[in-house]
Amino acid sequence: MNRDIRRFAGMDALTAAALDVVRVAAREAMAQRGRFAVALSGGSSPLTLYAAMAREGYGAPFEATLFFFGDERLVPVADRRNTFGTVAPILFTPTPVPVGNIRPMPVEIRPAELAAETYEAEIREALGAEPGEIPRFDLILLGMGPDGHTASLFPGSPALAETRKLVAAVPAPTAVEPHVPRLTFTLPLVNAAHRVLFLAAAKGKEKALERALADATDPDVPASLVRPQGTLTWLVATG
Repeated sequence: MNRDIRRFAGMDALTAAALDVVRVAAREAMAQRGRFAVALSGGSSPLTLYAAMAREGYGAPFEATLFFFGDERLVPVADRRNTFGTVAPILFTPTPVPVGNIRPMPVEIRPAELAAETYEAEIREALGAEPGEIPRFDLILLGMGPDGHTASLFPGSPALAETRKLVAAVPAPTAVEPHVPRLTFTLPLVNAAHRVLFLAAAKGKEKALERALADATDPDVPASLVRPQGTLTWLVATG
């Protein structure tokens, strides 16, 4: 794993740096594989990045990009808590990305375990992974909560110990809002990625961030368990 940690005084500089990282990942993927497979994250921090990607481009054609999501709240798309519903008008509506290239998590499928299995199968097919092989995303975007969670991998969650499933259903968290069940990528899928990019605002997360960036992993801070085969980049806004 190659790890790069950079700190910025504000979100504008962080967004510019994040767009550069996305462009490097996209151009590398296009040169090596002829397509760019990226998993998006929720939260407020990446929204300005998504707007910049739509407005300025990101190093790969829209028609050659596959957009997945690293986690999702199991609420309808029209619900303001739904990540895809929040991202779509910022990144997808203003751009000519083909509808078939946009792969939201199937929140309408029940039970949640079946939704997770369905999405895992979709990832395997799209990325060309054989049974038993772990697909490798070109880029996975992540954030981190004040408790150190990333995607929907929360401290103490059984999903942290998952070694077989690539997408897991997780119950509603009690310590973090919104209190709704979710789907999430698991660590085997995240850590198989060519590149992982964390976007984090330090305010209110100082203790978790210190533990996440330490050399040693900490099971109580799930973000610290992200150690991909490829490159790990942390972009942190300190202001």
